[in-house]
Amino acid sequence: MSEKLTSKQMSKKITDEYMEEAFHAHELGKLIGYSTAISPVELFVAHDIIPIYPENHAVANLTAKKGAELCSVVEGMGYTNHLCAYARSDLGYRATGKTVTRGIPDPDLFLACNAQCFTLTKWFQVLARKGNLPVFVFDTPEYVMDNKTREEIVKYCVLQLKELIGFLEEVTKKKFDYDRLREVMKYSAQSSILYKKFLDMAQYKPSPISIFDALIGMAIAVYRRGTPECVEYYQTLCDEIQAKVDQGIGVLPKEKEKYRLYWENLPVWFKFSDHAKLLGSYGGVILTSLYVHAWSFEFDLDKDPLLTLAENYVSRFSNSTIEDRAVMATDLFKRYSMNGMIMFMNRSCKAVSFAVPTLKDVLTKQTGIPALVFESDMGDQRFYSETQIRTRIEAYFETLDRLQLKTA
Repeated sequence: MSEKLTSKQMSKKITDEYMEEAFHAHELGKLIGYSTAISPVELFVAHDIIPIYPENHAVANLTAKKGAELCSVVEGMGYTNHLCAYARSDLGYRATGKTVTRGIPDPDLFLACNAQCFTLTKWFQVLARKGNLPVFVFDTPEYVMDNKTREEIVKYCVLQLKELIGFLEEVTKKKFDYDRLREVMKYSAQSSILYKKFLDMAQYKPSPISIFDALIGMAIAVYRRGTPECVEYYQTLCDEIQAKVDQGIGVLPKEKEKYRLYWENLPVWFKFSDHAKLLGSYGGVILTSLYVHAWSFEFDLDKDPLLTLAENYVSRFSNSTIEDRAVMATDLFKRYSMNGMIMFMNRSCKAVSFAVPTLKDVLTKQTGIPALVFESDMGDQRFYSETQIRTRIEAYFETLDRLQLKTA
């Protein structure tokens, strides 16, 4: 009897097998479809197209501190440094071939969903023009808070999903299989429930996971949803974290966990482990963010698959109003018993960052908790001030200490 794999071992095995299949896609009679991370990839999986995410590959290079080098190459080609570091590092990789991984296979088609941002759409259009390849943009109007308008928005998105299916049929010359889509949706629904269960384990005290664990754990949700191995991975991960909870094991020991923090925005990828250690030295653990919850889908399998797909993908936090985002974040504060927040103004991700000042004001007013706001870039080290940010973090924890003494 073979020994059961840990979640870490499973993640590596799933990723290795996925990439191996992708690099041999054409030999297997399959196509490669580049996709944005938030997009109805279930349609790709159901239609036997292998989804590849240039964002994930960019993260690997940015985490390895290759951002400045790759981005500089692209700026020399005429692109502004105000563009997303994901796009700049990806284009830099394509110009130089430099990467900390084996790279990613070339695409046959593109699916861009602007529920994340508009830069992704333009980035994919640039790549599509270079290869004279087909690209489909799944347009998601902002999910405003008026219920009647939302109904019309969802109807519009369902029509687009039908157009996307027609697009896939035209590219592949193959009829779309709705029964296969229902099977894929079943796996997506199951894995989404387990992924959310994993994230919500940060409610325990001490918390057995930090946002850094969540960011590592979300990778399989991004690129393998709609598959049975995705379900198996999250079941294993939940079992492992539950075992930690049962033993009272936290990211920090219970007596040292002073501050349970909210994080706004994407992470600063090249400071990933440094931030975890620095905040931990002050008794702080970042528990969650709206970003990691972006893949906490709630698919209703009793509905038409296209309807529940449309409802979920159009309503992601990055496509919601500031008011909605505030409601989502406030809910996390209550559920996770958070007593601090760090708000990252990410120059690479303006679509998410433009709301940060207003969101900070709303959350501070509603929770009474002060916020630390800092500006930098998620992937380009040239825009990170080590001394300034460390000083501000130190000052912030001094503020929290004083507040804690006052309320004690």
